Amino acid sequence: MLLGYLIMRALLTLVRVFGRLPAGVSRAYARLLNAGTAPFDVVNYVGSWLGGTFLGRERMALMFDRVIAALHRRLDAETDADLARGMHYPTRWDPFFQDFMTLEDVYRFPTQHFDFHRRQLTLRDGQ
Repeated sequence: MLLGYLIMRALLTLVRVFGRLPAGVSRAYARLLNAGTAPFDVVNYVGSWLGGTFLGRERMALMFDRVIAALHRRLDAETDADLARGMHYPTRWDPFFQDFMTLEDVYRFPTQHFDFHRRQLTLRDGQ
């Protein structure tokens, strides 16, 4: 879950930059990223594994608290116009990436992603 919120910083920056450019620019960028899905999957896996292996629970908890507090401050400062700005995303990278996502959508992304994996890993009664 920490990784998802850490990635938010980059995703928010991307929306701020590409959201001000013509839509075709972010569409081309999303296509380029979709073409690089296999290397992304490897980096995503290795990054999560390394973080979980070397950071430890206490360090991850401290990082998580800091990241959430920073994101909360940023969200509080966003205007309606900021939240409505968006860009195209690489839909092959994550089941919750839509072709076009607003800044508001990006703020929701890590929790949706976490809930998806939590449901995958949760045994139901009788199983």
